[in-house]
Amino acid sequence: MGVAGLLLLAFTFAGCSDEPALLTQAKKTTLVHELRHRLLESAEAEKSAVLATTDEESAAFAAESKGSAAELRRLREALGGLVTAGGRAVEIEALAVFDRAWTAVETIDARILELAVANTNLKAVRLSVGDGTAALDRFTAALGEMEESSSDATTLRDLSAAGVAALRIQTLLLQHIPSADDGEMTALERRMDELGQRVDRVLAEHATGPSVLEGAGIATEAWAAYRRIAAEVIRLSRQNTNVISFDLAVHEKREATKVALAALAALGAAIESVPHPTR
Repeated sequence: MGVAGLLLLAFTFAGCSDEPALLTQAKKTTLVHELRHRLLESAEAEKSAVLATTDEESAAFAAESKGSAAELRRLREALGGLVTAGGRAVEIEALAVFDRAWTAVETIDARILELAVANTNLKAVRLSVGDGTAALDRFTAALGEMEESSSDATTLRDLSAAGVAALRIQTLLLQHIPSADDGEMTALERRMDELGQRVDRVLAEHATGPSVLEGAGIATEAWAAYRRIAAEVIRLSRQNTNVISFDLAVHEKREATKVALAALAALGAAIESVPHPTR
């Protein structure tokens, strides 16, 4: 029943001895509907915060979700006062069930929103494909210069292998970022370290040895920069805030919201079950 319907109900019974009780019931029913609306509104904003692609969007949606939750708490207090004043055991118990369900939702919300606004996986992607790719491009270009300045077959083979190893690390980084499995991430890091050591050996031999090739200095600088960037990507990826918040939203939050909505429906039914006197 909408607000207009509730007002019509109030006017229909105006003047009868049960008017205060009927108006109170109408207020409680309206509050239950508002609570449901705010609960769904908060959940939608939170989902948007999890799926947002920028820090600004995540923060804005998180603030919206918190605002809806704050309004929900205000409505709950108003409803609690009416239910307590009415003294009906069935309503008091139904409200207590909803309170427990809402507390569970709030607990999950706090975890999800804190993780969602951190955006570490998205930051790892941006760092890898941005600064990481730029450093890798400088490195491979410098390797090309080194190859052009040498005619030794072994040297050329080593330099080519170093370039392939570096590109392979970049591919493995992009597999690491969305992974939710600790063992898989550890295996990827081990493989990246092995490939990195292969590049280090090639540079040590041809960039700092007795016959330094042209472009070796740039290659060494670019490789060092890439290694620093890759380490930061792994650090951000390991925090997995986007992956974890998404998992929480899809599983725990979804189930907790269903429980809270069911509790609200039961509370609404309890309110509407008040017996009306016949005239």
